[in-house]
Amino acid sequence: YIPVLIVFLIALLITGCDGVTPSPPGDEYDEENTELAYIKVLPGSAELSVNQSKKFEVKAYNSDDKLIAMDISKIEWICVYECPVCGVVWKLSPTKNSLQTTFTPLTTGGYEVWAKYEGEWAKANVKVN
Repeated sequence: YIPVLIVFLIALLITGCDGVTPSPPGDEYDEENTELAYIKVLPGSAELSVNQSKKFEVKAYNSDDKLIAMDISKIEWICVYECPVCGVVWKLSPTKNSLQTTFTPLTTGGYEVWAKYEGEWAKANVKVN
């Protein structure tokens, strides 16, 4: 049975599998309606420990809730901590020109990781224990 199974799998791979996984529905850019309606930071929330890093990504959508391409030179990232007078108690890199940023909290508390693109803002809430 094993040689038959191997021959079957090889035949299946050669004839019916190109090795490429198609994108899930909704992950393709809309080429027609490219007007920006809103942006999202993903994930929208996270729970971390002090000094634990997390990547966040910004995505842009049109009025049909479909992804649209972004000009990375117009993307900015900032972070806000629950204590405005505490100073910078996080690491955020990069802070511009990137679809993604890596956030690392340096103390416990509540944070917001914000992305700005063409005048639109979106945030992710981060709780650090």
